[in-house]
Amino acid sequence: MENIPVSINGHFGDPFQTDQWDNTLYKLKYLKSQNYKGEIEVSTKSIITDEQVEELYSINPNLWIFCGVTGLNEGIGISLEDRFDNYLRICRKMEHTVLNIRPLIPGKNDNMDTISPIIDVVAKGRKMLKHGGYLNPNDAARGKSKYEDLKLLIKEYSTKVGVHDAPRCASMVSDITGRTNQTFAQTDPTNLDVLSALGYKYELTNENYVKLTGFQDGNTITKGDVSFTKILVQSSRVLDNQTDTHIYMQLKGPEGQYLACTSSWFHWAREVPCSMNCWYCHVRPGTSIYFDVGDSGCSPIDLYKHIFEQ
Repeated sequence: MENIPVSINGHFGDPFQTDQWDNTLYKLKYLKSQNYKGEIEVSTKSIITDEQVEELYSINPNLWIFCGVTGLNEGIGISLEDRFDNYLRICRKMEHTVLNIRPLIPGKNDNMDTISPIIDVVAKGRKMLKHGGYLNPNDAARGKSKYEDLKLLIKEYSTKVGVHDAPRCASMVSDITGRTNQTFAQTDPTNLDVLSALGYKYELTNENYVKLTGFQDGNTITKGDVSFTKILVQSSRVLDNQTDTHIYMQLKGPEGQYLACTSSWFHWAREVPCSMNCWYCHVRPGTSIYFDVGDSGCSPIDLYKHIFEQ
């Protein structure tokens, strides 16, 4: 459990906005005090000061920082040039700094005229690029927009200028660190005894895929359950047979708080009002993806202690 990748304060709000900064530092310091060994990620659109970068580096120089740049004017008074400067300043200190073009919105910024200049800036930084499709907050059930042809153009241009373009967060991390990429790894599932001990019921198919059949006394399977299982068993060979599309898990935390997991990260977050509140954000009040206000998740080590020691 000490190796499960964690995303910090990545739900509603931003981990570095004024009313969240101290809480983000607390979580990072707490994980350090536990000698946590996994990867930690923060995603941000905040402009971070040099002093903040120094403090982050002193706590965890291997922290993954995903800097959001869309090429759009989000209407919060931050120019594209300011965002580029912010990204490059972080790059000078933090080795695992990724520029994240997310979301790519059809008809808005899903064109190489917008994207190429952004990739050129990435080539001056840590040369790691991430991007993702748009999820309409009013129609989340349709899923994220697809842009397969554009992906090829992004990959081609990134290769040309020496930028590493990965399709998923997990792919970026695994390519750099050598850790297993549970999103795509076709290795045989492991840690199945831990999966059982956590309360998950499963079967193994003839192709050696894990098929979740329920949790404790119930037969419900959430998207979060499936994602967490892939991370736990270190393999993509888990059937996507969820009956509930939410990323929350049925397993609860040490204080009964809900837990959430996406394809790349186990989440430890405190929701606060979002100071940026971009018009395209799908994680907002009134949508099916929005979480209840308050704390969710925990340190994976605390989860271990709660389940297996207490």
